[in-house]
Amino acid sequence: MSQTVSPLPQPENHRRRAFLRGALAVVASPHISACSSTSFPPVRPITRGPAHHWFGYYDKLAFDPTERYALGMRVGFEGRPPPSTDAIRVGMVDLADGDRWIDLGRSTAWNWQQGCMLQWLPGQPGRVAWNDRVGDSIGSR
Repeated sequence: MSQTVSPLPQPENHRRRAFLRGALAVVASPHISACSSTSFPPVRPITRGPAHHWFGYYDKLAFDPTERYALGMRVGFEGRPPPSTDAIRVGMVDLADGDRWIDLGRSTAWNWQQGCMLQWLPGQPGRVAWNDRVGDSIGSR
């Protein structure tokens, strides 16, 4: 039985970024700090558009042991499931050098929730791993 799947509606341009700007404005509001006993840590963006950047999954190490580098994934679209032909860029942000993006490679084995399982390898400074397609199989880099 064949079923036609219609694409998801495309989100408004930069809707997520507009939401985050508004959220940061609320957190920075003097009214919030005056009403709350909870203090928030400093927050700042470390990547820039027009590409979309993220890190996932919750149990993976995003920062190297020195906390200078933050891993991330980058892609040029949002708002639809990725087919196996869509590649993301895998990289890291140098937080001590103007948040410079350092490209590490690519992956076609990813999804929006988990990314490509990009992570620092515990106990192996300077080494990262992520899932990728290798021929018709899934492997790691």
